[in-house]
Amino acid sequence: MAAGKNNRKKNRISKHVLKAKEDRDGATTPAGAEDLPIPTPLQPPKKQVVAKKAKAIKIKDPSEAASYLSAWKHRAAGGAWKFNKNTQSWLIRHMYEVDKVAKPSFVTLMEYLQGLKGKDRVIEDAERRAVRYKEFEKTLDAKTDGGKEKEAKSEEAKGEKTKEDSAETPVKDDGGEDDEARWQKLDEHDKRKEYKRARKILETLQA
Repeated sequence: MAAGKNNRKKNRISKHVLKAKEDRDGATTPAGAEDLPIPTPLQPPKKQVVAKKAKAIKIKDPSEAASYLSAWKHRAAGGAWKFNKNTQSWLIRHMYEVDKVAKPSFVTLMEYLQGLKGKDRVIEDAERRAVRYKEFEKTLDAKTDGGKEKEAKSEEAKGEKTKEDSAETPVKDDGGEDDEARWQKLDEHDKRKEYKRARKILETLQA
């Protein structure tokens, strides 16, 4: 008799334990939870896509380049001159522009370039500019002689060639403008100034 009571008590305890276990499982994993999509962690809001800016280009003050040349010229007299590759590159790139490299600085620059390594590129560029002016001169002669039709065809052909050249190897200055675009904006007088400087450079470096 006592054994039967103990069995019933054991059964009651077992049911109680099973019920508690079921309650815990239900609280941990609700019914149907396995079918729900797994939530993804909240991502921080994406920054607005900003248009890519062109790489900032430092625009050198012409007076800084002039001081560099002056210090180089007087270096033998104890002047504090130090080679600066960026300044040298700027001078070579802008030596045809009177507003950036004034005449006194250009004269000193001609002396400076005589000791330059790798003159070939500078000579090639000067030759290109000289030829370009000669082509421009031909269009002026055609206009003077009344050959307007010939000039128009020449300008058209030149324009097509310019587009091709610019597409292949655009040469840009500090402001991002390619050399051919700058040339087209020059008046006849300034174009001749560039030509005269190109000739001077060729005389200096090919002597």
